[in-house]
Amino acid sequence: MNRQELKYDLQDLYGRETSIQRYIRLTVGENAGIGALIWHELLLGLCGGLHGALGLGVRNRLYSYFFKGFDRKAFIGRHATLRCPRQIRLASGVIVDDFVQLIATSRVPEAIILGEESFVRSFAMINAGPPDGFVHIGHHSGVGQGALLYGNGGLTIGNHVLIAGQSALVASSHIYDRPDVPIVDQGYSAKGIRIEDNVWIGAGAKILDGVTIGEGAIVGSNAVVTESVRPGDRVGGIPACSLTGSQELT
Repeated sequence: MNRQELKYDLQDLYGRETSIQRYIRLTVGENAGIGALIWHELLLGLCGGLHGALGLGVRNRLYSYFFKGFDRKAFIGRHATLRCPRQIRLASGVIVDDFVQLIATSRVPEAIILGEESFVRSFAMINAGPPDGFVHIGHHSGVGQGALLYGNGGLTIGNHVLIAGQSALVASSHIYDRPDVPIVDQGYSAKGIRIEDNVWIGAGAKILDGVTIGEGAIVGSNAVVTESVRPGDRVGGIPACSLTGSQELT
């Protein structure tokens, strides 16, 4: 699939922010004020660490009331990090485990979407990514423990997708065209990643920018996927390539 490559420079976009402006943008959202920051931190600070069924019930009730994108049947575990929660949409039956990070810092109104009955295991991070990134996950999909999802160029994940623990999906890359300029100062490029329905991504796999994983495909553990995968194919290795029937995926 051909994608339009986007290029952006965060220093150029946000380099003139004060420290407090940057903190508010990253925590509450662009154009928010001090009052919104105080209210945000008070609510999450009081509710985030509550234990047991009481904590789960309090978060379920208050978060769904104050954050309109949170369904009343979506559940948030203890010490979950919620950045820019007004840009997060959690459908009915979603489970966000303890210590998950949902970072919706983006100019996209619905920067993170989790579809019905999807789950995110503990210590995973879903980061929409500035300036215009997003991570949209369909229904009955799962993100394993410690997985990292970066959506700077757009990360779309379908229905019934399994992403195993310690995997990384990174929808952007550094620009490194000029050897006379430090890479950190050259900005970023982004094409986006698309994961279609009924895909299984094995533990520790890496999916790089610009890749599409076709419906029904399987990516083996610790594979590094640099090119798109056809529907129904099985791939593994570094870089990932199609596997024959005699090779077993783990």
